[in-house]
Order: sequence, then structure tokens, then C-alpha cells
Amino acid sequence: MQTFSLAMRATFRYAFFSMAIATILWAVLPSYRFFLQSLLLGMACSLVNGTVLFSKTWRIGQMAVDPSVRPRGTGMLQRLIVAGFAVFLTMRFPHLFGLAGVLIGLFLFQVLSFLFVYRSFK
Repeated sequence: MQTFSLAMRATFRYAFFSMAIATILWAVLPSYRFFLQSLLLGMACSLVNGTVLFSKTWRIGQMAVDPSVRPRGTGMLQRLIVAGFAVFLTMRFPHLFGLAGVLIGLFLFQVLSFLFVYRSFK
């Protein structure tokens, strides 16, 4: 569980770094604000989804150590609702957000977690 925890900590750290870089670029490059604010919306929702996934995975790991701890679902519905909300905001406010940026941002946490968690188990 320690390697998983360290890998997830690195994943969150790099996700926050990516959001900080996108925010700085949003402030510096006004011609790309439409794409970057879409990217930030997707990244924020991806971070929420990653937090839900991490908490559910951590609880399942705790169940392996202590059988009295029971997981309460996989969090799939919560993650679908968050991603759906991001797409809903994109469709509701097309002058503020673009679908391409939101979809790219939604995959941020999954890509980072694949890189760090998979590498930590090798």
C-alpha cells in the first residue's frame, strides 16, 4: 500500500503542477484563453474524479488489512456525473468552453496515474 500511496502522491503533485502551468499560460497568452479555460475545467474535473477513485481504492486496500472495513461502491456513478457535468457546462456555455479542451483535460489524471502507478509496481 505504501508504493501505491507514494505513486498517487506523485500523481496529485504533477496534476497540480499541470494545472498551475495551464493557469499561468491562461494569464500570459490571451489568444489561447478559450482552449486553456476549457483545459482547466477538464483538469479540475479530472482531479475530482481522481480523488474519488483514490479514496475508493484506498478503502479497498484497507479492507484487505482489516476485514471490518467495507467498501461502499466503486465511485463509478460519481465519476460519470462529474465528467457529465463538465460536458454539460461545455454544451451549455459554448462561448466559454470548447469540447476538445475539456476532453483532453478529463484524461489528465488517468494518464498521470497510469504513468506513476504502473511504474511503481514494476
